[in-house]
Amino acid sequence: MTGRGSPGHPSRRRFLATAGVGLAGALAGCGYRPGGGDLAWESSLGGGGMFGAGDRWFRPAGDRLFVVRNQSGRTFDFEEDAWRDYENAEVTGLDPAGDARLEAETDRQATGVPAVTETSVFVPVEGGRVTAIDRERAALDLDDPTVDTADSGGDEADEPDPVRWRTDAIAESADGGTGDDDGATDDDDGATDDDDGATGDAPAVTVDAVRAGGRLAVAVTRDDAVVLDAGSGDRAFAVAEAWPDAGDGSPRSLSPDRVAVDGDAVWVALDEGDSEGARIARFDAAGERSATRSLEAGVDWLTVVDDAVVVAADGGPSVRGFDRDLDPRFALDVPAPNERPPVGGASGDDGETSGDDGAGRRVYLHRGEVVRALDVAAGEVAWEHAGLPASRPTAVDDRGIYGVGEESGGDGVESRPAIVAVGADGDGRWSAPLPEGVRVEELFAVGGRLIVVDDADLYGFRAAPGERWSLLG
Repeated sequence: MTGRGSPGHPSRRRFLATAGVGLAGALAGCGYRPGGGDLAWESSLGGGGMFGAGDRWFRPAGDRLFVVRNQSGRTFDFEEDAWRDYENAEVTGLDPAGDARLEAETDRQATGVPAVTETSVFVPVEGGRVTAIDRERAALDLDDPTVDTADSGGDEADEPDPVRWRTDAIAESADGGTGDDDGATDDDDGATDDDDGATGDAPAVTVDAVRAGGRLAVAVTRDDAVVLDAGSGDRAFAVAEAWPDAGDGSPRSLSPDRVAVDGDAVWVALDEGDSEGARIARFDAAGERSATRSLEAGVDWLTVVDDAVVVAADGGPSVRGFDRDLDPRFALDVPAPNERPPVGGASGDDGETSGDDGAGRRVYLHRGEVVRALDVAAGEVAWEHAGLPASRPTAVDDRGIYGVGEESGGDGVESRPAIVAVGADGDGRWSAPLPEGVRVEELFAVGGRLIVVDDADLYGFRAAPGERWSLLG
């Protein structure tokens, strides 16, 4: 590829600045007062290139929903005067109105779950590489009248490069080297680019996910975790080097759900060799192991909430909490999901955190038909709510949890799928039926909106409760 905007557009950023991903009309017309569950907008993600849509990943962060989509197609290289095929990933940040506020592309297709911080989007791509997108440089300001339009004739070279850095994290973990002096590597950096991204006869190693915080980013593979400086991409250390006596080296010895980043600390859980137990460790930014603990059972996932580490035992029969030195804080015999659960605050409908009862942040344990809200500070289950099948997506914000249930249609009328909102206190907030024909493949809470993903279509619903379908006085 010759440039960021080359796949099908003279300047994708300038085009998206005027058109966005797609904006649907709001339903709040004259005499109408919108409320929780009402449809606010519709839009589409598009097809992902002339060869069809590829894999995609979604990451909500604050008032943005980030979408990473693999795409492929053909673009015209004006410098070479020839058509060239391309395969890469598009990174888009959507605001609560469904508009694109960020756009960038990686050099290769994505291979796993991205990570988002206040400053960056970290995308694992083919060949064991991680690409960091600078959110400020990739941002689109649709409200700025000085933004160039698609027919402005501006030079795309004037646009700042949104790629903060690229690094071949896996190659560096093997030989300790770096591609370029600044930690970035390009396709002509001397590495052998085979179809699978492997060098020589070595098998291809894939980065399954990136976990990141303000200072550190961790590239997680099946057998190792490589810790990088989030600002520069420079390699800090690999867990296999810093903790060589842990784990058995089997393909299931590490997974993204067993790696967390919190400030300057990296938390990792590994299987305990041939036993059924596991070990947890905390590493600092230099790779020094500052705390460890052995457990009698395996670990499905761990998450860091404030000053506590919450761990689910293998198979979900119990949940345990530790402090930052991995000393025990609580142990609960409560069913837990097999995958890392979402974390939310403890707020009212106004978004203000309630401090009267000392409520802490919630870890939402969703299994079967029941959601249990674990109050981490108190070390107890604050409440349970039935009727939200774990087979359907859920979303979380500081006001509570949202899921897909059923709403009765009345006498002789079939029930229909509905979005159900449960507050951080466990009380039902509202329920609203989904529009006819809308399926919920993914559900996200972003800046006062619930975004439903149905194939390539997006639907934005209001999350705040209100007097739905009422007339203005």
